[in-house]
Amino acid sequence: MTYVAVFAMVLCGLVLLVSAVSKVRGKAAYAEFVASVPAFGIPARWTRPFAGATLAAEFVIAASLLPAAALPATGAGRGLALAGLVLAAGLFGVLTVAVWRAVARRTGAVCRCFGPARTVLAPRHVVRNALLLLVALAGAAAMPGADGADPAAVALAAAVGVVGAVAVVRFEDLAELFAGPVPDAR
Repeated sequence: MTYVAVFAMVLCGLVLLVSAVSKVRGKAAYAEFVASVPAFGIPARWTRPFAGATLAAEFVIAASLLPAAALPATGAGRGLALAGLVLAAGLFGVLTVAVWRAVARRTGAVCRCFGPARTVLAPRHVVRNALLLLVALAGAAAMPGADGADPAAVALAAAVGVVGAVAVVRFEDLAELFAGPVPDAR
C-alpha cells in the first residue's frame, strides 16, 4: 500500500466517522441534520431517506477505510481499501455538487457535517469538499501499485492523515481564523 493510499484512507475514514457520529450523538443532533437537508434542494418527501442514506454511507465507508489502513496491502485489505476510497470519492463528489448548488442558489444552507452549524455555506466549503474528493481519488489511484511499504513510513502517512482529518473537522475554526467569518447571506 502506498503512503498516499494510507494517508487517504485515514483522512477520509476519520472525517466520515466523525461526521456520522456527530449526526447521531443525540436525538436533537439527528433532527437538526434532517431539518438541514431541504436547503440542499432535496424535496421534502426525500428528506428523511436522503439523510438516512448519507448517514449510512458515512458509517459504511468509514468502516471499510479505517480497518483497511491497518490490514496488509494484499488480498482483502487491498480490495476493502480500494472499494472504500472509490465509495468515498463518490460520496464526496455528491456532497461537493450539493454544496456548490446550495451556495450558487444562496439557499442559506448550513453544514451540519461535524455538529451544530454556525455559518452559512460559502465557496470555501465547496473547496473543502472538492479537496476531500481529490484525496479519495488520489488514494484510489495509488492503490493498484501499492506493494512493499516501510512500516515506519506507513505509520507516518497514517499520522499525517490524522492531522489532516483534524484540520478538516475543525475547518470552520481554521477558515475563520485565516479568512474571517462568512458573511451571513440568509
